[in-house]
Amino acid sequence: MKRAALIAFFLLAILLFCPNLSEASLKLFVEDEEVQLENDLVMINGNYTIPVWVFAEHLDAEVQIAGAQVTIRFVDQVIEMELDKETALVDGVEFKLEVAPQELRGEIIVPLRFMADQRHLSLTYVQELNGFRLARKAPRFSGLSSLLLGEGARALPSAAEAEQQEEASEPEEPAEPETTVVIYEPSSERGLKEIVFRGGPRASVFLDLQSYTGYQTYLLEQPARLVIDLYGVSGDPPPALEVDSPVLSAIRASRFDDQTLRVVCDLKAPTGYQVLPAPEGGLTIEFNFLLTALELQEKDGELLLSFAMSAAPEVQATYLQNPLRLVLDFQDTTLMVRSFDVPVSVGPIVRFRAGQHSPQVTRVVLELTEPLASLPVQEQTAGAFALPLFRGTAADAAAYLRGQNAQVSEVQGSELLPVQDGVLSGLVIAVDPGHGGSDPGTIGYRGTFEKDVNLGISLYLGELLRQAGAKVVYTRDSDVYVSIFRRPEIAVEANADLFVSVHANSHIERGRARGTETLYRAGDPVSERFARLVQEELVKAITLIDRRIWGRNDLAVFNGCDIPAVLVEVGFLDHPDEEVLLRAPGFQEVAAQGIFNGIVRFYLENMR
Repeated sequence: MKRAALIAFFLLAILLFCPNLSEASLKLFVEDEEVQLENDLVMINGNYTIPVWVFAEHLDAEVQIAGAQVTIRFVDQVIEMELDKETALVDGVEFKLEVAPQELRGEIIVPLRFMADQRHLSLTYVQELNGFRLARKAPRFSGLSSLLLGEGARALPSAAEAEQQEEASEPEEPAEPETTVVIYEPSSERGLKEIVFRGGPRASVFLDLQSYTGYQTYLLEQPARLVIDLYGVSGDPPPALEVDSPVLSAIRASRFDDQTLRVVCDLKAPTGYQVLPAPEGGLTIEFNFLLTALELQEKDGELLLSFAMSAAPEVQATYLQNPLRLVLDFQDTTLMVRSFDVPVSVGPIVRFRAGQHSPQVTRVVLELTEPLASLPVQEQTAGAFALPLFRGTAADAAAYLRGQNAQVSEVQGSELLPVQDGVLSGLVIAVDPGHGGSDPGTIGYRGTFEKDVNLGISLYLGELLRQAGAKVVYTRDSDVYVSIFRRPEIAVEANADLFVSVHANSHIERGRARGTETLYRAGDPVSERFARLVQEELVKAITLIDRRIWGRNDLAVFNGCDIPAVLVEVGFLDHPDEEVLLRAPGFQEVAAQGIFNGIVRFYLENMR
């Protein structure tokens, strides 16, 4: 799908999820003709649906319904679907759907965006008409893949495509507005009021946005730069900003088209980053810590991993066997030296390697002849740190720390409830933060994205599980899109013992429902017991209404694996009172503690 589809989604999300704008029913137009809908358009699992008869009456299709079989026959294409089945055949080629066709209110409805994609129809939102428009003519701008929720968004633009777009759209003179793509009349309005460089160890940048409907980012090389496309931003771009930072050299803005403002951060080297919506509005971009040196040292029998960084990161340690090795993952860190893999002879360490494991993680691996465990990071001088390496197992190191009255680092400086050391040792637990990336999930009255709430709770939960000895496998640990079909596959590939999916809820009657519920795989008594214990402990921790546990047989995250699995709906993001709670880091932390307590109870009562 085209850029207009992305704009449509976010404009629509704002209209539907703002109390003063949500009363009018959404309309549907084919070209300029309004479709006389019998019922309101329905969103299911983040996907808008459309009555199948629309294609017969307005788009020259022949629709055949035989029992559960739905066939939509065009002159040049045949699309076959089955009610409640999450696959479709398009000219005999199978496609996965994230929402199945179904019968609702006497109509058969099918996913709107999937159909628009297959028919190469543009899908736009027309604000003055308060409705969607389907049109046979493609929109003018076609550089971006669709970022609407649901099936059909198979890939984001490649780095090469984004680089071409960035180069094509940049003005020859940074201070001049972009005029090569679309005629743009400068305006006194400024959707992007200011670009603020906040500096700090992670080189933070704040985009003070008066309004926007969404964003997309690209990390490009040669030269290194981060591109942020801000959708639904009007007005002139602010002037370029020169900065003095180990990460950045300049930040500039230009107009990409009449709906999009482009911000470019010129980097001194490619590095990972996070984009964080600010509670008061706007976006904060936090670049990774920079790891500029690594060295193994042995002094007076003490082993140290010394490193130079802009600040001390969180380091997650994993102990592996065959061969024996200690894996150290530096979180939110970019390795600024070349990757290496070298033989060494430092105590029991026989091989030393480091590399950029993912955009957010630098991985250091020590191959060993006997067990080693990591102790808390120590700051030696400004920008210089050491990670002491303890000769023994993680349990031995924990006992040593207790004996020394050492204070183990807490997650993001927050106070956590006590964790029983090693209680989950040996378990592999898959933690699944729902939605992510181009899929924001439910959107609260204040504009809170469910994907951000889910990730916050999941990261707190993962840290608790790790401290209790479990190996944690995230289906995502940053703001990226992961298919609902891929998520259970990640758990299976990791040989996970338990699967926990974290979500925030919504209701068809917005703002009405409240409380906590936990879903499980229908017909699976083990998952049912798991759900009951998680629900009990979570409700006890956050004191929201105890709604229910209930079995589901229609969720891909359950059907894609056979391990004990639950999906936790912590609270209703579309209820204004519960949104205030869900967006608060302290509440997210307590929710994670409640889910953790349920996992521990399930393990102790059912798996030992």
